[in-house]
Amino acid sequence: MEESIETRIAQLGKRDESWVNRRDAAEELGRTATKSVEALRAHVEDEDTDVRAMVIKALGWAKAGLEGVQPVAQERAYTLEELAKSVEKPGSREISPKGDGFEISVTLREGRSQKVLAEPAKSQAEKDTIRLSTRCGPATGKVFRWALRNNASLSHCALALSDEGGEEMLVMVNSFLADAVTPAEFKSSVKELAYYGDWVESKLTDGDVF
Repeated sequence: MEESIETRIAQLGKRDESWVNRRDAAEELGRTATKSVEALRAHVEDEDTDVRAMVIKALGWAKAGLEGVQPVAQERAYTLEELAKSVEKPGSREISPKGDGFEISVTLREGRSQKVLAEPAKSQAEKDTIRLSTRCGPATGKVFRWALRNNASLSHCALALSDEGGEEMLVMVNSFLADAVTPAEFKSSVKELAYYGDWVESKLTDGDVF
């Protein structure tokens, strides 16, 4: 376990590491710290004198390590329905149920629109996530290099391939940990996906289908 903690500490400190890995490292270190403190607190009255003394000493170390760190209020986890409804704005963003999630139709400039799908999903690490996606156009061979080049300039979303009803489509996606995403983050991502998704669609097609 100590080796795992040291690995996560090193990962968090690497500026050239991906933000996803650094974020996951911070999350794991936080959860480990919480569990450690909870375990120590459960033994502050241990019957063994030496054990009790070390428990109190260890809790003192933990407290000293947090000296000067201001506590941050923990936001509650929001349901997907709450998140979807938080972006609703008549005439600009219309919400409707779709499958296990919601479809958000966003009105854009010059009468164009873009639909963003919000649905529950699982990460590769089997964590509950909320996946936002919007279709951009057919994924033909000529767009792959173009998509990869443009991914480098996107900050909160990415272009990807998706099988949509047997047809390979170019989509724009973003994912959040289900128990950590806030309405503000969700709304910002929906607006960004709609804007850039429509921009990509305009480059790949002559219409406004998605």
